[in-house]
Amino acid sequence: MNTNDSAIDSVLLWMVSGLSGAKLEAACITKLGIDPPQVSAVIAEARKRLLLAADYNRDELLGTALTRLNDLYNRCIRAESGTGGNGAGPNLAKALDVQREINRLTGLYQPLGISTQEPDDGDSFDDFEAVREHLLPLKLAGKEYPIQEHARLAVMRIEELEAKLKLK
Repeated sequence: MNTNDSAIDSVLLWMVSGLSGAKLEAACITKLGIDPPQVSAVIAEARKRLLLAADYNRDELLGTALTRLNDLYNRCIRAESGTGGNGAGPNLAKALDVQREINRLTGLYQPLGISTQEPDDGDSFDDFEAVREHLLPLKLAGKEYPIQEHARLAVMRIEELEAKLKLK
């Protein structure tokens, strides 16, 4: 590590501790002995490294959150019946909530009207609108979710009800 890397590391620590602006520049000059023309370059490099670390931490935390949500989803789906097999079985409502959060974090939702998957011809569009009119009142997902998500959730709900009927 050369002295420039050492200076950048010191500047990073000062930035994280809250030192900024003119005080940061003065500390670079007085405490590190950096020439005034080079101070802005050292601070810029420290800022660049700090932003890179922040992006890495964000991605790492997003990955951790998705891993935990996937684990929770699997637990909801695999939930066993209570003792002796007489319990409620899988918690599908909670699994759907977890899946919605996974989809939100991964950016799978688009606001209604922006979707490029809506049909362009008149007959198909009428059919699409009829499906929309039937699914939106069910409130399976928020209004901001694409109609395809409403349909997917409706299919999952139908399958859940069919499975309950078969158990009886």
